[in-house]
Amino acid sequence: MKDTLSVITICFNNLPELIRTCQSVDRQSQHPDEHLVIDGSFNTEILNWLQSNPQPAYRKWIHEKDHGIADAFNKGLRNATSSITHLLNSGDLYYDVDAIKTVIGYFSNHTELMWCHSQYVQHRGNIDVVSGVSFDKDQLWKGMRAVTHPSMFIKKEVYEKHGYYDTSKKIAMDYDMLVRMRNEKSVYIEKPLVYFAPGGASNVQPSKGLKEVKESYQKYIGHSFKQILWQLRQKTLHYFMQTSIGKKWFQWKNKNNSIQ
Repeated sequence: MKDTLSVITICFNNLPELIRTCQSVDRQSQHPDEHLVIDGSFNTEILNWLQSNPQPAYRKWIHEKDHGIADAFNKGLRNATSSITHLLNSGDLYYDVDAIKTVIGYFSNHTELMWCHSQYVQHRGNIDVVSGVSFDKDQLWKGMRAVTHPSMFIKKEVYEKHGYYDTSKKIAMDYDMLVRMRNEKSVYIEKPLVYFAPGGASNVQPSKGLKEVKESYQKYIGHSFKQILWQLRQKTLHYFMQTSIGKKWFQWKNKNNSIQ
C-alpha cells in the first residue's frame, strides 16, 4: 500500500509564524496528503485567516483550547489519517521544496522503516547552523543528542503501539517518546530537511527540560551517573552561550557548518 503523509502544525496566537509554515508546506514539490492545523489560540485571528483566505484541499484545522504542547500534538495525531506523520510547528519550515518527496521516497524504498530523521538548520549564536547526528539509542543518556522532533517523520502505527505524547511533560515530551520508540527501525537522512525556528520551550527553560529528560530516562531505562555529569555540562554550556564570549566561541566552533 502506498504511504501517505500528514503534516501536523500546532499554533498558539502566532499568525505570522503559521503563515510562513503554511507557505513552506504549499511550496513543496510533493504536497502532503493532509495538513492539520491545531489552533489552541485564545483569539480567533488564526481561525479568521484560515476561513477567509483560499486554502488547499489538503489543509484542515481544529480551533479549540488545548492543555499544552503534548495535548495539541496528540490531537493532531489522533485526527491524522495518513500512514506517516510529521510535526512541523508554526514557525518551522521545510528547508527545500523536495523535503516531503525525499521522505516519501525513503519510506517507499524501506518498507520495514518505522521512522526517519534528518539533519536540520537552526539559528544559534547569531548564525544558521546545520545540526543533526544519526540516532543512537545507547546515547540516550545525553538527551535528544541533536535529534529534534521537527526533523522526525514517524509512522502512525508507532504511536498506536507505544502511546501518544505524555501530557505531564511540558518540555521534553519528544524525548520521552523517543525513549519509548528507541527500538523501532529508523534511518538517518544526512541532509537538512527542516529549518527549526529558535525560541522553543527547551531553550527558554533548559533546567526544566533536563529534569524531564532525566525522569523519562530513569523510568524506561534506568539510573545513569553519566547522565548526571552530562546534564551538569549542559547547564554550564547553556549559561556560557548567553555571554558574548560564548556566542563568539560557538560561531568559531561551527564555522564549517554555518550557512552564509
